[in-house]
Amino acid sequence: MKRLLAIEWYKLFYYKSTRIFTLLYFALLVVMGVVLAFIEPTIGGVKLDIVQLGFFKFPAFWQNITYLVAIGKMFLAIILILNITNEYANGTLKQNLIDGLSKKEFILSKLYSTLLLVIVSTIFVLGIALVLGASFSGFSAITVQGMDFILAYFVKLVFFFSFCMFLAFLLRKSALSLLGLVVWWVIEAVLRTIESVSLLNSGKIDDQHPFLLTNYLPLGASSNLIGFPKVKIEGFITGQSIFEYQPVDWSYMLVTCLYAILFGWLSYKLIQKRDL
Repeated sequence: MKRLLAIEWYKLFYYKSTRIFTLLYFALLVVMGVVLAFIEPTIGGVKLDIVQLGFFKFPAFWQNITYLVAIGKMFLAIILILNITNEYANGTLKQNLIDGLSKKEFILSKLYSTLLLVIVSTIFVLGIALVLGASFSGFSAITVQGMDFILAYFVKLVFFFSFCMFLAFLLRKSALSLLGLVVWWVIEAVLRTIESVSLLNSGKIDDQHPFLLTNYLPLGASSNLIGFPKVKIEGFITGQSIFEYQPVDWSYMLVTCLYAILFGWLSYKLIQKRDL
């Protein structure tokens, strides 16, 4: 494992673009954490203090912070896609195989480096959450309840990078891979809309808790794993937290894990069967 990680480390930081996107990603996480406390949105002429609204109060804060930082995952996805597509563009994939690296070792090197990046990112986010939570709510307010969103964040990144890896191996070009990601997202959105409209017209949909099969498509399941924080208006009226704690939906957790394994396996099969 150490040998494979050493090879990937050299490849990742040999390219200037990957260094830039890596720094941008972690800088973005820090900036988001610092800026959050100073956000004061104005609604209907009334300035709202995000701290007073209860954004940093546990256990809902675990969902709030992981939902926000997950937006920055595209920076790491670009790093992964560039790393893989550069293998084809620069011929390093063939050279690695000629030098004795097996196809299995090659795909494992990508998986190991991706997993390491995800672990570092998750620990980083956990640290930010603890620092911000302790700063605005106090150490005594930090709860274990809701910490499963940190695990959900980890699984979300593992799936997303597994999916991006599959697209990169399939399409071999960075631009095409990113375009493929957008197209897939649009297709899922269209299918979800069609299903929603069909159920609504047939009167078979529950407006409060609609069950949609399309929510369990790859990107849909990953997105629903850490959903948009639920806001309760009564909290604003009573001067308490407006953010309502929602536990992780473990059905999405299971499906997302299965998708991560599936796309990792498909990537291996592409490398194994394709003439490089």
